[in-house]
Amino acid sequence: MKAVLRLSKTKIPILSLSSQQRSVLFSSSPAGAANPRPRSSFLDETEGSSAAYRHALKFQRPTTIGWQPGLFNSASFIGTVVQPLMALGPRTNDYLSAYTILRVSPSHRSRGSFKILLRMQDELAKICFEHLKENDFIYVSGRLLTSTMADPNGNLRLFYKVLVKELNYVTQRRGSMCRKNEERQSDEGRAAVLEKYRNRLHLWQVFFSNPYEWWDNRKNKLYPGSPDFKHKETGEVLWLSPNDPPWVKKQLKLLDLEMGLREQVGRRARVSKWEFDV
Repeated sequence: MKAVLRLSKTKIPILSLSSQQRSVLFSSSPAGAANPRPRSSFLDETEGSSAAYRHALKFQRPTTIGWQPGLFNSASFIGTVVQPLMALGPRTNDYLSAYTILRVSPSHRSRGSFKILLRMQDELAKICFEHLKENDFIYVSGRLLTSTMADPNGNLRLFYKVLVKELNYVTQRRGSMCRKNEERQSDEGRAAVLEKYRNRLHLWQVFFSNPYEWWDNRKNKLYPGSPDFKHKETGEVLWLSPNDPPWVKKQLKLLDLEMGLREQVGRRARVSKWEFDV
């Protein structure tokens, strides 16, 4: 009698593994390398390629794009607003256009600069009218345009301008702010010195118009710092200076000569009088 062997149809579960898990299970690497760095096919190809191929790939020709009506030249600048914002044309609720001038320096170390016209429209123009002021330090970017205008001599010239699409205020570097403060203080100092010099020249003119209203202390100063001349009523004072213009020195010589002659005439008159009395 033949023995019949029956195999039961039992379902064996099949474990589904990802490609990464299969590489871990069947890898001879230690467990710490279970998560290897993924490698791209591009790196696999270039790392194994020659240096000439990598150089050619790095400096390959830029991509060519098709021409579109929306393509235009754009520009961005950082600079200082040099004049108040002005309306360009009539202001209406539907349309508003404004312009100003921006002074741009190539770098914070450069003393040279150039100016370019900024034009703002619609909402940006309204915002600028509310906030933008002269001497504001701003960043602008937008479409670069040109326009033809006549100069004071009547010759047509080409000017560049930016149709601004973005505007931001820029926090100036501490060094540039200090330098501007120093320049402003220096300008104010020069203006004060010039004003003082002008006032001094005017006072010399007042002195020479009527020198007999002034005390001449040149030969009898109380101390070295005393003024050379002092007005008898107002108390205004004058000192001689090596920086005095030539006309001041010339007028003083003429005045001293005149005073000397008068003193000689006075002494002669007194001597004659005494001789007459004797």
